[in-house]
Amino acid sequence: MWRMSLREAPVELPALEPIPGRPFGLYLHVPFCITRCGYCDFNTYTPAELGGVNPDAWLDALGTELELAAARLNGPTLRTVFVGGGTPSLLGGERVARLLDMVRANFVLAPDAEVTTEANPESAWPDFFAAIREAGYTRV
Repeated sequence: MWRMSLREAPVELPALEPIPGRPFGLYLHVPFCITRCGYCDFNTYTPAELGGVNPDAWLDALGTELELAAARLNGPTLRTVFVGGGTPSLLGGERVARLLDMVRANFVLAPDAEVTTEANPESAWPDFFAAIREAGYTRV
């Protein structure tokens, strides 16, 4: 798999630094939905629009983005992590847990961090909730 070096940047980026003493949070957008809702303006894709969904390839790309962001920001401690969408619960419990593992691999979570994921009833089952709870999510 090809991966961009953390030293490479395809474009010049402005200096980014968390403000000392201010809480820092991370929003991760899961762009997958079963159907497109008429009211939604978010960047989302249905399986028909993608011609098939490969959530593992998307997670790999997200892992690279997290590495780049952590390096750029010098890995600040996270007070909040919010996984929204789209419909994150479509990834299933194991993948949503893996997503949080990738966050932890690149950032430090504060001991009392609030870790939230959105979920829709049609894609959230007891095993989904058990997996995300075990992974460290504190809120749905």
